[in-house]
Amino acid sequence: MSAHQSRFPVKPTLLAILLACSAQQALAATCTWNTTNGNWAALGNWVACVAGSGNPAGTPGSVDTATVGAAGVVTINTGQSVLNLNNNAGQITIDAFGLNLVGGGSTTNTGIINIGGASTANLGVSASHNINNAGGVINVAAGSVVNQFGSTITGGTINTTGGGALVAFNSGSNFISGVMLNGTLDLASGVGIERVTGGLTLNGTINVGSGSVLAPQGDQTIGGSGNIVFADNNGSNRLNVEAGNLTLASGITVHGNTGLIGAQNFAGGAASLTNNGNIAADVAGGTITLGVNGTVTNNGTLAASNGGTLVLNNSIVGNVGSQITVGAGSTILQNGVTLNGVINNAGTGSFRASNSGSNFLNAANFTGDLDLASAVGVERVTGGLSLNGTINIGSGSVLAPQGDQTIGGSGNIVFADNNGSNRLNVEAGNLTLASGITVHGNTGLIGAQNFAGGAASLTNNGNIAADVAGGTITLGVNGTVTNNGTLAASNGGTLVLNNSIVGNVGSQITVGARQHHPAERRHAQRRDQQRRHRIVPGQQQR
Repeated sequence: MSAHQSRFPVKPTLLAILLACSAQQALAATCTWNTTNGNWAALGNWVACVAGSGNPAGTPGSVDTATVGAAGVVTINTGQSVLNLNNNAGQITIDAFGLNLVGGGSTTNTGIINIGGASTANLGVSASHNINNAGGVINVAAGSVVNQFGSTITGGTINTTGGGALVAFNSGSNFISGVMLNGTLDLASGVGIERVTGGLTLNGTINVGSGSVLAPQGDQTIGGSGNIVFADNNGSNRLNVEAGNLTLASGITVHGNTGLIGAQNFAGGAASLTNNGNIAADVAGGTITLGVNGTVTNNGTLAASNGGTLVLNNSIVGNVGSQITVGAGSTILQNGVTLNGVINNAGTGSFRASNSGSNFLNAANFTGDLDLASAVGVERVTGGLSLNGTINIGSGSVLAPQGDQTIGGSGNIVFADNNGSNRLNVEAGNLTLASGITVHGNTGLIGAQNFAGGAASLTNNGNIAADVAGGTITLGVNGTVTNNGTLAASNGGTLVLNNSIVGNVGSQITVGARQHHPAERRHAQRRDQQRRHRIVPGQQQR
């Protein structure tokens, strides 16, 4: 039994009707509701109904059309089936059992359809039965469901309460188009598919799990103040970005455990994502991957928290006001892509670049910490970099400005360990370190070339300091170093100058006092004591 069946069962009576659809008789009737308030199954409440539809004579059946006017109030508490349903501003309440909307038919609802009330109930929307809900409302009570088996629901409002839900089964023919969803769309209790056209206003929750797919298609906006939740650790959970641009409004949050944002299953081609809301990997051990077939523009927040991981397999354009935040114990991984614009890492976790020569910071304004130390990583720099934070280089990682570049701001580039392969490259062109930039730490090489060899130069307007005991920072640029700032060694560190240095007025080269090992200090103290108490021949000791 599938998860859908166990959580949202199709009523036995409704199931029998579904199975009987292939044996429908050809005779059809157009039935009109003939009273104000009454029961669907009462023979006298319909006009022009005839026998032969599979239901008792005088009530609509599985090949019939039922029309309810504005004054109609209809109650269903037995299993019913209808081919076409026209609810013209009336009210239909499925109190118990279910109503099956037969495949090949259609429903127009400009009134209200209530599912559930006295007990749980089902509205079964069979394959190829489309609902035009423009101007209408579908209310799903706690424990009740709308089961969508391969149909399109267009327009109007779907409200769910409690455990009530719209449940999309595993059919690529399921669509919602121009719908306002105030409640729950279940794509988690079993494998399901829901495609989105005509926009979606979401003021509830779409749960995506069990390898299910939510697939906006073409230029779409998901607006409202709702949540799209990756509900489990199934790596096949998908929020697709089919051909076109998907915009997530400022009130929308995509978050949860594990899933892929950007897959294409139905309409391949160039695509893009504009995030004005929040995308957050916020479940411990979970991984959400951004993998759109195009560019991601971030005007909102990209985040990892609570031990989650967000993998950026897309180039990101970050606009003013956007943020990339990493909480304690969490990771954002830049995986072979270009990050443009504003990157504001406001968290305390790890924003890390993978070991890919395709990682770039391009014309980036980076605030916070960039981790090139916890594992081997590569970050290339083009278009200049404003650094107001810290780039930690360790484990043999590489920070590689390329061409004529300026690193400005008031940040630090730190050689974080004693790995001799730590590098701040100076690829072909001139690298300028602004007055607010400090390069310091343990061990590393300034001036290597891995990607764009050729004549290069370094202009230091800031500070370069070997300031960790036992560490060695080497200047080895393929050209001249011009020093307008400070070159320094302190705290027992060593600065090796393998470059010609042009020192301009105001520049400094400073060397701090040598730090001794504790054993050396004890030896020096004993030596001084001996000198103070030394006995000089010919003198009497006092």
